[in-house]
Amino acid sequence: MATTRETEHSVHFERPPLNEVVFSVQFDGDVIDEVAALSRFWPKIQPQFPNLKKQPPFPPATEDFGVPGPQSGPQVQFLTGPPSHRYWFLSEDGTKLIQVQGDRFLFNWRQVVGDEEYPRFATLFPEFIGHLRTFLGTLDSSATPAWCELSYINPVPTTGEQLGTHGQLAQILNYLVRDPERQVLPVVEDAQLQQRFRILDERTGEPTGRLYVTAVPGFRNSDSLPVYVITLLARGRAEHGELPESLVAFFDRAHDLIVGGFREVTTPAMHELWGLRRS
Repeated sequence: MATTRETEHSVHFERPPLNEVVFSVQFDGDVIDEVAALSRFWPKIQPQFPNLKKQPPFPPATEDFGVPGPQSGPQVQFLTGPPSHRYWFLSEDGTKLIQVQGDRFLFNWRQVVGDEEYPRFATLFPEFIGHLRTFLGTLDSSATPAWCELSYINPVPTTGEQLGTHGQLAQILNYLVRDPERQVLPVVEDAQLQQRFRILDERTGEPTGRLYVTAVPGFRNSDSLPVYVITLLARGRAEHGELPESLVAFFDRAHDLIVGGFREVTTPAMHELWGLRRS
C-alpha cells in the first residue's frame, strides 16, 4: 500500500493562501484512448466524479539538463489523426477533479467558492494514489511514468499605490528589494518572475528534476482584487519499481521542497498574515 510520511520539522501555515494543488503523472507514451477513458474508467469513479468536461490536451513536459541547443524557428506538427482531448471528471461541488488524456493522469484539489479549507497533503496524496490505482486497473497494458509533477498555486492579494495596480512583488518575495523613489518613472503597475532550481539525486548528485517558482499578476475572480499568483511546481522522475508505489518518494520530496521553499522565499510579514508555525 502506498503511503506518504509526514515532513520532518514540517512548515505549517494556519491560513495558507493556497487555492489549488495538482498531482500529475505523465507516461512514456499514450496509455489510454478516449473510448476507454469514457467507457471503462469514468464508470468506476462516476459516483464521486459525476460531471464531465472536455478540454484541449496538455503538451508533453520534459526537463533537459544538457547544454541548450541553438534556438529554432516555429515548428509545424503534422498529425496522423484528429487531436486527442483531455477530460475533466469533476466532483459534485467542483473542488476535486481528475484529468485524463492519452499520456497523462492528474488529480486536482481547488477552491471554487474561495473559502474551502485545504485538506492537506497527507489527505490528498493517498486519494490521488487510490484514483491512479483505479485508472491503472483499466489499462490494457503496463504504464511507465516519464515525469511526475506536484504544483501548489497561491493567489496572494496585494495593494498597489494606485487603484487596480499590483504594486511591489517585494511585499511577498523576500529576496526582492522594493523600488526606490523615482523622479521620472511612475509607480510600478505589476511584475513577474520565474526561478528554476535543480532537484539532485541524493545519492549521485545528478539532476533528476526541477523546482519552478513563478510569480505572475492576476485578478481574483470573486471581486477583481489584484493578486500575485505564486506557483511552485516540482517536476522529476519517479523511482524504478511498480506503480503506484514507485511514486511515493518523488511526491514526498516534492512536497518538502515546495512547502519549505515557499516559507524560504516569502516575507515575514506574509508569514504572520498566514499564521506560520513550525513543529
